[in-house]
Order: sequence, then structure tokens, then C-alpha cells
Amino acid sequence: MVAITFAGYGVWEKTKDATSEIKKAYAGGQRKFLATNDWVGDPAAGERKYLYIVWDGGGFTTSGVVGENDDRGVDLP
Repeated sequence: MVAITFAGYGVWEKTKDATSEIKKAYAGGQRKFLATNDWVGDPAAGERKYLYIVWDGGGFTTSGVVGENDDRGVDLP
């Protein structure tokens, strides 16, 4: 069982908390997460944003990050 502890979307001081949106999507079955403005809008227009997710995966903390327009995404178990 994965427990998402934090997710943010943006760049530097222009980052918005996306934790609740990521948790909802994960609970709905989504496992691959891309950096898009769909999560919390566009916190830094004209700048390349990043989605980062921190989760507890069975007793250890793990994190992942993906840049806007990257197709790899953050894959959660």
C-alpha cells in the first residue's frame, strides 16, 4: 500500500500543493503521473513546471519528479 504524503506542481517559489488531486487520482486507479496544468492550474505561466510526489511505500520514503512535457511520468506502485 502506498501512502502519498506530498505532491507539488510548479517551479521554485511558484509551486502549488497538488497532494489532494494526486491522492484522488491514485485512489481512482491512476499510477502514472505527468506534469500538466490539469492538476492545479498554471502556477508559473511561461516557465517549465515540475510535478514532484513523495510517498511512503512500505516503511520507506520515496520521491519522484517529472518535468512539464516529459512523457516518462512518475510511476507509483
